[in-house]
Amino acid sequence: MMPHSTHTHSLYLFSSVRKRSFAGKPGIRAYRIPVYLLCFITEGEGVVLIDGALCRIRPFELFLLVPGMVVEISEQSGGFAYYGVFFQPLTLVKGKGNMILSSSISLSGYLLPGKIPVPQPQQILQRILQMYESSREEGNKDRLSLRLQLEQFIQAIIKSAPEPAEQSDERINRSIAYMEQHYTDKINIGKLAETAGMPAVAYSRLFLKVTGCPPVEYLGTIRMNKAKQLLSKNHNRVKEVAAAVGFRSEFYFSRMFQRMVGVSPTIYMKRETLRVAVASSLDFQQYLQALGIEPVCVLDLFHYPGLGEKEYAERFRSQREQLKRSAPDLIIADHYQMDFRETLKEIAFPVMLDLSVWDWKRNFLKIAELLGRESEAAQTLTRLEMRTAEVKQALQQALGDRRVTVMQVNHRMIGIQGTAGHPLNELLYSDLALKPGAPGIGDIWRQEMLPESMPILETEHLFIHKHHVLAGSERMYQRMIQTSTWNRIPAVPNDNAKLIQNWFVMSWTPIGRQTIMDELMELCIDQDSRQKRLNMA
Repeated sequence: MMPHSTHTHSLYLFSSVRKRSFAGKPGIRAYRIPVYLLCFITEGEGVVLIDGALCRIRPFELFLLVPGMVVEISEQSGGFAYYGVFFQPLTLVKGKGNMILSSSISLSGYLLPGKIPVPQPQQILQRILQMYESSREEGNKDRLSLRLQLEQFIQAIIKSAPEPAEQSDERINRSIAYMEQHYTDKINIGKLAETAGMPAVAYSRLFLKVTGCPPVEYLGTIRMNKAKQLLSKNHNRVKEVAAAVGFRSEFYFSRMFQRMVGVSPTIYMKRETLRVAVASSLDFQQYLQALGIEPVCVLDLFHYPGLGEKEYAERFRSQREQLKRSAPDLIIADHYQMDFRETLKEIAFPVMLDLSVWDWKRNFLKIAELLGRESEAAQTLTRLEMRTAEVKQALQQALGDRRVTVMQVNHRMIGIQGTAGHPLNELLYSDLALKPGAPGIGDIWRQEMLPESMPILETEHLFIHKHHVLAGSERMYQRMIQTSTWNRIPAVPNDNAKLIQNWFVMSWTPIGRQTIMDELMELCIDQDSRQKRLNMA
């Protein structure tokens, strides 16, 4: 008689999420952990002993602490701040006709006690903050929702673990292993197909299906990743690195490296000490400043409406000379500078960022990778996530159901922002969850119209930016406020129609987004306090 099969499943019961901090004190302190706890450090550094093992604590790191574990904090350690996710793991055993639920005495797989590597800590923090806010909502009785959030959180941690080599097809795995062992040799499709034991055409088709790229491109990625490692070491020359990764021609290697990585091998070797200039209409210098780099020169060659030809020519000449004197090794430029690519190339190699997709974070991470500041970028994004969560909570408490509309007035039209499609819209209506005014523009990035066509905006807060002032945006603004609909907007008689800086540009950088949130706090919360005082008078 065949034995009955059983199946085991892991479950995680949510207990609570807490935000805790404690100051540094003299002497060594020891704590015995009584519960299962995922601990995300937000502030503070120091050295601790976790079950006798020396461990350095830094911000944006995640630790799993389990019952019985002893944590000792030395007197050299300063204070710490952290979010703690408390939970109880359970084991569900399914057999024939019955199920047994019991407390787990251990965690298996990737969830091992101690430090848990997380490549994208800002995403981990975002999930913790979501649970934290949900658990703090007044009258929240939906424990099932919190348990599901915990399950998703733990699964996100597990999925962030380094994945093993692709296991979906052994034949493809064999050819990849061959590439990794023989990348210095001349390898063709025929040899790879032979290693896989397949016809060349069928092999290429299957390889693309399994990996998402052709075999030749995959091999090129292996070679370039190895080249980046070698170029990061001192005293290696480009010619030697080219030969070491399978290129007979130094020139061809340099061309392929620049195409795949974005800069030449020579520049990549110096990436942590480069003199970097910025040519941008979107304040890309703030990308560098967020990474701890001060650009040697900042310029903007775009010809803005309203600027006369003579004035522009002088400005162009002056900026070009300033750039030349700064002697940069590299120029980072946005798409508004595309027409000046050849001018920039005369001075230094320009990296033109592709803005066909309006993804500010992708640009930031690309610049960080080019300059060897990936760690700084991750910390910047995590701090921004924390600040966003704080501002979101404060604005929700201050505004309640009051709505927010943002408008840009230029010399041709007025534009009412939608709720998506632009970094500013995503910050306001997604990250901060502000309520948009009516009539709704939807998930387009902006709807433009003449002032006389403006509908009555049902919004309690209206923020307006005057764009291209030299070209006449002030005249368009005056036309708007003289329309019959202007004073019928709820924000206007309550003095909540305010002029703002160029949030549209500022929303492209971490520093700019931080400033927008600071200004929102001042505009909305200070106005809220003032209105309450008036109501009480």
